[in-house]
Amino acid sequence: MTKDPWIDPEFEHSVRQTAYFLWEQDGRPEGKEQEYWFKALDRCLRQREADQLLQVPPPPSKS
Repeated sequence: MTKDPWIDPEFEHSVRQTAYFLWEQDGRPEGKEQEYWFKALDRCLRQREADQLLQVPPPPSKS
């Protein structure tokens, strides 16, 4: 079962850390909190999806 990203504290923490990292990399611009939050959210959701796809076994090969 997949954890709901909207109620998963570990996922939220990951988004926070990513947003902070991106914000720091860009020189800590003021007034851009939402922009960095949504960038981080997108990145973390994509990472989660990629991790889930990697767990799916490949289809059997036809010999």
